[in-house]
Amino acid sequence: MRKTERVAMFILLFGFLFGSGAIAQQSGEMIFYNGKIVTVDDHSFTPKLGTIAQAMHIKDGKILHLGTNAQIRAMAGPNTKTIDLKGRTVIPGFVLTHEHPWDWGSVYPQALKKYLSDDQVIVRIMEGSPQEKVKEFPGVLQEAVSKAKPDEWIYIVTTDGKHFEYHTMSNGGLGRALVDPSLAIPLDQMITKKQLDEWAPNNPVYAGGWLTTDPFAGGEGLNQKAIDEAVKAMPDPHMNWFVPVSDESIRSTSPAAAGTRRWMFGDVMLKDHYKELVQIQKSMLEWWAGYGMTAFASNAYAPSNRVVYADLDRRGEMPIRNMWTWNWNPEYLFADPFFVDDLAARLGQGSDYVWFGGAIVTTGSGCTAAKELPDSKSLKARDEQMKAFAQANKQLGNMMAIMMSRCNYAPGSRNAEVISRYIKAGGRFVNLHTSGDQDIDAMMALIAKASREAGMTDEEIRAKRHGMDHGVMWPRPEQIPAMKQLGILASGDSYEIVMASPTVYDMYGEKVASWVVPHKREEEAGINSSFEIDRPIQTTDDVTIFSAGVAPMIIRRAWNGKIYAQDQQVDRATALKIATYRGAYYLMKENVLGSLEPGKWADFLVLDKDYLAVPEEEIGKLHVLMTVVGGKTIHLVPSLAKEIGMQPTGPQVELGGSAAQW
Repeated sequence: MRKTERVAMFILLFGFLFGSGAIAQQSGEMIFYNGKIVTVDDHSFTPKLGTIAQAMHIKDGKILHLGTNAQIRAMAGPNTKTIDLKGRTVIPGFVLTHEHPWDWGSVYPQALKKYLSDDQVIVRIMEGSPQEKVKEFPGVLQEAVSKAKPDEWIYIVTTDGKHFEYHTMSNGGLGRALVDPSLAIPLDQMITKKQLDEWAPNNPVYAGGWLTTDPFAGGEGLNQKAIDEAVKAMPDPHMNWFVPVSDESIRSTSPAAAGTRRWMFGDVMLKDHYKELVQIQKSMLEWWAGYGMTAFASNAYAPSNRVVYADLDRRGEMPIRNMWTWNWNPEYLFADPFFVDDLAARLGQGSDYVWFGGAIVTTGSGCTAAKELPDSKSLKARDEQMKAFAQANKQLGNMMAIMMSRCNYAPGSRNAEVISRYIKAGGRFVNLHTSGDQDIDAMMALIAKASREAGMTDEEIRAKRHGMDHGVMWPRPEQIPAMKQLGILASGDSYEIVMASPTVYDMYGEKVASWVVPHKREEEAGINSSFEIDRPIQTTDDVTIFSAGVAPMIIRRAWNGKIYAQDQQVDRATALKIATYRGAYYLMKENVLGSLEPGKWADFLVLDKDYLAVPEEEIGKLHVLMTVVGGKTIHLVPSLAKEIGMQPTGPQVELGGSAAQW
């Protein structure tokens, strides 16, 4: 990267880190009529969705009116674009509250192929089963080395199958891999860092995916030349696991270190290809808009994450909306009282497309009060895997044992001290990755204690909207009153219902299986319950937000075909509220987002079938024909485009996704 480009990049990072960004993208005047427009203007904790209109009038990115065909069509002027929906259903855009488009961009085959040439980075995509990948990997790397110039990056991406059939893990480590040995790679067949060094001595190699055994270096798929580049790009030991230090304690809670892959892609491998990085990440946001995601919450995982999104926002090119949250090296930075106070004061600042929503300190753990069943096959499989890891690699085995047993927010811990300081300053604790119910106990006790020591009333505590994510094994029923009292928001990972339920049932029993993303329990208590998928589904042919996000809330069918915790099923109307308005509340934008009402942003979806009328088993097969954000069309499939006289648009259409055939 040239000096001027580096200067520009850092100006963007610091100039737009908390800046006002762009005004919402403007659009012309449009009328959609002859449709079934589900407004979700009833915000109560009931299955009532509110008004269903025939027509909608939008202008300058906002909804002006809803009503009958006659009422709204009479408002058309000479320059108004009118669109006949022909009875199709319109719903608010989906608001996902723990999604990582930034991460998914690094494993986005279509964009990597389009925007990176072999003259810049040697990119190779590996598909098939885990066993096939390990067998083919040496040949794939050898071919890449033969094409690479000296010191050129080689990037090998592994996917989880066209139907996500090889995706095995849950956020709590309780996924399919524990009970389906056919998906596991024997440790003695996994690639080592030593092999990567031998096979590619003259090129930095980044092999995404768990084909390797060495922690951080091999586990992240890096050879020594790649590690050397990482140290050059980020030489501060507080930020980088690869910098040699004598005192390991400085890294004890750093997500920047633990999430190496999250900054390796943009801040190291593509540091000289900023234009291409922006194109890839913008396309990733547009691809997810094709699934119907119009807004999302996420930790900002790398400096380049903030730079690219702020740059897109400044230029008015951010296609969907993002509430970002801080998680970069908090133990180090939170020691500065000015930083802590300033971060707390920034809550809500930003633009209509990118704004600041709070911070966390470190990821949670699987710390649970549930009692393991002694005859559990999953428990035995987990223990055998842990033993095998420890034998193959002592460091990795010790690390995994600590992660499985530690409660990250226990009173007196360093994490608890840092969070307490932030909460007392008035900060919002939100977007926490956690899987165990005892983490929730500890966090709620910490929030209550720190807030009251700061002189906050219960109402003031609830107004902060502290939020925790995933719901792998929480909340327990007895945690509900405290969540309600403190106003804790719960983001539930729908794919955990699919992936974790069989293992939780086998390991802990039926009672605990109902702790897995218990939307029904939360809704009945009046607790704001939003949703997420937290998976790179763009690598698949047929997995969508409907199939992996909405349908599991309603049906609760797991990967093995069985239905778990039927008592936590919600009806389709409640699922739609969770996927739209509840998410907007999590993002602190329910006044302008999450439902279709006059004065709100024109963020909506046109569906191929009626969400409220199709059989429940068909909900997962629904398709988004058109996605509109701020009145601007981000995604439009060929059939509807032809019908309404517009051009098809969006990478799901343009880069050969399934939507290109719709």
